[in-house]
Amino acid sequence: MATKKDEYDGVFLFLIIPAVLATLVFSLYYFSRLKKQYLTGPHARRIFDIGAQGTSLFISGVLGYVYYMIVVVLYHYVPLTLVLTLPLGLVLLIWMGKAQAYAFLGVIVDYDKGVVFFRPNEESLDIGDMLLVVPLLRQFTSLDSVPLDAIDQITRQAGKRVFIHGEFGSRHISFTNKLKRDECIHLLTARSKGRLKVMAELE
Repeated sequence: MATKKDEYDGVFLFLIIPAVLATLVFSLYYFSRLKKQYLTGPHARRIFDIGAQGTSLFISGVLGYVYYMIVVVLYHYVPLTLVLTLPLGLVLLIWMGKAQAYAFLGVIVDYDKGVVFFRPNEESLDIGDMLLVVPLLRQFTSLDSVPLDAIDQITRQAGKRVFIHGEFGSRHISFTNKLKRDECIHLLTARSKGRLKVMAELE
């Protein structure tokens, strides 16, 4: 006779393994679409920082685990809830795949379009956005952009951030090591013909 533990183990195998595989498939699918959209030009340069992907992986992993626990608890009391939780789980997997694809894309400097693409800054959200959650989650599946000729000044932080300033305000691009930070600065200034000023904080 099957015990409750056997049932939970069965639910675990039924949900987790396909979920991991589905997330991987969605991630690869959306990454291929992003490459076609942002990396098709001959003068598009990509700065990939593998450490920066950690945040998206962590948050998507936490959401996935929390959702799994909710599914297990609901299944324990009402097995028919799988009819509702499985479709919702598919929506979550699609979001997780998108978030990981955007993180894997990194920062794009496109000289043909004259634009730099990067992850949106959380500082642009107000309290209402954070309480609604959806705008916060949307940060992981979208890109911010700034025209290269609109950048008037760059600040190289003593840490691992690049700050860009202009009439658009200020934005920051974060990295997990100084090598990638300096690579970004090089690409941003490479074709400015000395117009851009790079200010450095003390390191």
